[in-house]
Amino acid sequence: MIQSSGRKRTSVYGAIIVLILVSTVNVLGKHNDDVVILKNGDRITGEIKGLLRGELRIKADYMAEAVRLDWARVDRIESKSRYMIWLVDGTLFTDMMRMLPSTSGDVDNFVIGKTNQGVSVRQLDVLRITPVESRFLKQLEGSIDFGLSYTSGNDQYATELIATTTYRTGSHSFTTSVDSAFTGQPQGDSTRRNQFTFDYRKQLTPRWYAGGLFDLLSSDQQSLSLRTTVGGLMGRNLKQSEHTRFSVFGGLAGTRERYSTLLGQPENSNADAIAGFDFNTFRFKTTDIKSRFIVFPSLTTPGRTRLQLTSDLHIKVVGDLYWGFHLYENFDSKPPVRADKNDLGVSTSLGWKF
Repeated sequence: MIQSSGRKRTSVYGAIIVLILVSTVNVLGKHNDDVVILKNGDRITGEIKGLLRGELRIKADYMAEAVRLDWARVDRIESKSRYMIWLVDGTLFTDMMRMLPSTSGDVDNFVIGKTNQGVSVRQLDVLRITPVESRFLKQLEGSIDFGLSYTSGNDQYATELIATTTYRTGSHSFTTSVDSAFTGQPQGDSTRRNQFTFDYRKQLTPRWYAGGLFDLLSSDQQSLSLRTTVGGLMGRNLKQSEHTRFSVFGGLAGTRERYSTLLGQPENSNADAIAGFDFNTFRFKTTDIKSRFIVFPSLTTPGRTRLQLTSDLHIKVVGDLYWGFHLYENFDSKPPVRADKNDLGVSTSLGWKF
């Protein structure tokens, strides 16, 4: 029965991973007459793919891949398309845009909206630009990592697959991620860990947001068949710049746990508080660090506290290909059954951003 349940969970996670992989299918661009002029006079006509981490991406028909331009060196933009535009203070616009030449960084040369009705801001106050696409798949962004290791001395092998995708529309964002790890030996025991997370955020003001969290975790290391967590939260962006984003949040959650039937107490329910932070930084055009730390103090079991930590380091190899380092930690100070308190893992992988 335990093996059958494990196969069912593996099938579910496998289906989720396939959906995320399918979502990366490319579709044809809608606009190819955008104009970008650099401060040195170079002119590119094509489709603006967006602005992220100080890099403006544009792709012409004759290019195999989009080129990345230093945002500070862009002098002028002409476009007839609509975009979602985020400013450093958290303000979001959905409108047309254009940029006028300027010899000073203090001039409000970036115009959002129509010519006579636009809002003008400084170029470097623009944090992010995303095209408003009519097709759902075109609006997805994310990454896929795969790692594999093998030790000949004891024939031990390990695999890990991490897939994340985010969909943004207006002030709403939806993020789905899957983390699946397997370790085993041909003639020995094997361990599995599968985690699925769905995160929703609604930007209420430039600084404050509300959201929800849905998490599924299965860990052989902690004898955990399935832990289901559903919660709501409020958060505040403390720092938001071209290179760094840092936010804190808190809320409440309900948890349902099912442990191995070989243990004395296979099911357990809890009410928990939530406190945590998100940290994301991008440096030197090649390095990306993303971390999330969450504490779940139990409201129904005095003295019990759970911790969840995930951290990813991405180092650019070429284009959208990168080398990744992944760290996860799940800690339970007082599990309701005789099980390990810790589930810690570190892995390396090759990844691709889309």
